[in-house]
Order: sequence, then C-alpha cells, then structure tokens
Amino acid sequence: MALSFRRRIFVWLVVVAAIPAAIGIEVTRHAPQFAVAVGGVAAWDRAAATWLDAQHALARQPLSPGARAALRRHSEELSNSLSHARQSQIISVYFTPVLAGLGAALAALVALGTVRLAGHLSRQLSRPIDELIAWTGRLTRGEPLPDQPPAKGAPEFDVLRSAFRTMAADLAAARAREVEAAQLRAFRDLARQVAHELKNPLTPLRFAASRLAQQARPDQQELLEIIDGESQRIEQMARDFATLGRLPEGPPAPVDLGELVDTLVKGTVPTGIALRVERPPDLPMVSAHYEPLRRALHNLVLNACDACETARTGAQGHGGTEAGARGEIVIALRAVANGGAPAVEIVIRDTGVGIPPDQLGRIFEPYFTTKAKGTGLGLALVRQTIHDHGGSIGVASEPGRGTTFTVTIPLVRA
Repeated sequence: MALSFRRRIFVWLVVVAAIPAAIGIEVTRHAPQFAVAVGGVAAWDRAAATWLDAQHALARQPLSPGARAALRRHSEELSNSLSHARQSQIISVYFTPVLAGLGAALAALVALGTVRLAGHLSRQLSRPIDELIAWTGRLTRGEPLPDQPPAKGAPEFDVLRSAFRTMAADLAAARAREVEAAQLRAFRDLARQVAHELKNPLTPLRFAASRLAQQARPDQQELLEIIDGESQRIEQMARDFATLGRLPEGPPAPVDLGELVDTLVKGTVPTGIALRVERPPDLPMVSAHYEPLRRALHNLVLNACDACETARTGAQGHGGTEAGARGEIVIALRAVANGGAPAVEIVIRDTGVGIPPDQLGRIFEPYFTTKAKGTGLGLALVRQTIHDHGGSIGVASEPGRGTTFTVTIPLVRA
C-alpha cells in the first residue's frame, strides 16, 4: 500500500536520524572488545619478568601442594593476560587505521546520503510549489496554464495540478459568461432606449393617421391602412425591444414543457419539413417564466427550420429531388437527474447543413452570425435565458449531417 506524502517525509527523516545513531551504537558496543589492556603491553612484560624472578626464588623454598597450585594458576592467568595485551597491540597497530577508514567512509556515506536526501526532498517540494505559484500568477492575470510536462514531485501534486486546471477552465468560462452578460446588458439598455425613442413619434403618427382616415377619399384609405399597419408593427417592435432578453418581474410559475413544445411547433415548422416530438406522458413540470422560455425554444426551432431549408435548397441546386432533400426535426423531452438535481432535458435535432467546426465555438457570442439578415443576438439571448433559469445549453454539429442542441432546465431554479 502506497504511503501518503506526509508519511513518506516522516519515514525519510527517521531514516536520516536512525542510520548515524545505529552506527554510533554499534561502534560503542564493540569498542571494548578491541581495547588495549590497562597499562599497555610494556607493563605486562615487566610484570611477567618480575613474576619469573619471584617464581625462581620460590622454587627453592619448601611449599605446600596448595601453595604451588595457587602459584601455577597465577602464572597461567598472567600468561593469558600478556597474550591478550599483545593481541590488542597488534590490532591497535594494524587494524585501527582500517577501522578509522571504515568509520570515515561510513560517515561520508551517511553525510552524502543525507545531502542527497535533503536535495531530493527540496526538489520534491520546491519545484512543484514554485510551479503552482507561477500558475497562481497566471490565473490572476487571466492567462492560460502552460501545457509543458509538469515539474517532478510527489504524486499528490498531480492532484493539485488537476484541480488548478479545472479551476482555470471554470474561471475562463465564468469570465466568458461575464463578458457575454455585459454585452447583453449593454444591448438590452440600448434596445430600451431605442424602444423609448420609437414610442415617442408613434403616438402622434397614429393619431394623425386616424384623423386623416376620417376625411380621406376611398383611394387614400388603402395607403392609410398601410401606414396604420406599419405603425402597429413598429409599436410591437418597440415593445419587443423593451423586453428583449429580460425575464419578467415576479416569481416563476409551473410550466409544462411538453405542452409548450406542442403549441410552439404547430405554427413554426413548415409542412415541407418532417417533424417528430418525443415526450413521455409523465414529464414533470419546471418552474420557469413561460414567455421568455417560449421565445428561447422558438428561436432554436426556427434555426433548425432554416438549416433544413438551406440544406434542401442546396440539394435541389445540385440536382437532388425534393423528397430526397426533405429535412427532419426531432424534438425529444425526458426527465434527467442532472447531477442530483431533477431537471427536464430538451434535445432539438435537425438534418440541416450543420455548423463548421471553426464556427461552432462562437455561435453563442453576441453579434456573431452567419445569416445575411441575422443580428447575431438570437443564440446569445437563448443561452442567457436558459442560464437565467438555472439551466444549461450545449451544441454538437456535423457539417452536412445536422445539428443537435441540448437544453437542460431544472425543475426548481436555484
């Protein structure tokens, strides 16, 4: 079982302290075995010489058997001590340098191992920490994290690097959403100003048209009706501008997305495009603002219709038949867990022209459009509306085969 980083450091430090201590203990324990006898070899030689003199003198004296046995034991012990002293002297003369060299070599190895271990620990800690400090500076400045191989270090730093990269991706997405939200807020402010400026001349214009209609000749009535119809259209445009991309005031209400989609597609999808709606009968209701959500889904369905129409026009231009080029739109609704939070998923899939890969990442950007008469705000407002409801939206596309939008709306907005 792999040890944790803290335990590995603990083991390394214990080893650094234990090896020198073990060497010192062993040297201390075995040192008495090689110690020179007290007084050295010369003292024992003198003692042996005087004992020989005493032994010769006692040999001429009458002694009891017990005394002679004691003298014999003393002579043997003295001989053994002299031999031991001479052996110790030999070891001291010949083996002490060897032992000193071994001790010095062991000390050098311990010192070298300690230095290498200290260097290893410093590299294991300092390099990844310096790298993460540099990454923190990059995150602060909004710069992307480098892609080069990470600095060598403990495996635990890989977890930190992964967390940093996840945090960097989240911060980049949050910054992009904030920029987009700021652009949409600016556009909404501008739209409200335009709506206000449009409403100012509309009231006297419609009043003047009404006065003229009372006194106009029959051949002028048609012109006045055109003026009245266009003024009504401008007034409706002003109201749309005033509420564009903004959730209405007040709390959300339960919305049946299945019924909303059924009502929406009836007047949106033309008869030349095949339509299939898939939804379970027990689809739960979501807490949402009906009209903004309807506008967002209506925009996605309109885009799907435009993609299918463009694909059919291109197929006919290249000699295809109308039946063969007939597009299809599939709208599937289902209940999902969405990370533990119950939600409803809406998948809008078409068989249109698709979106090129270089444009797929920009379709939600404000003012980005590939349509000749597009404003570039449709999908940006769609995503803003979905986010305002606490949901999410994703897209996948393959040029020439179609596009799929996936919208997730939580049952209860956080």
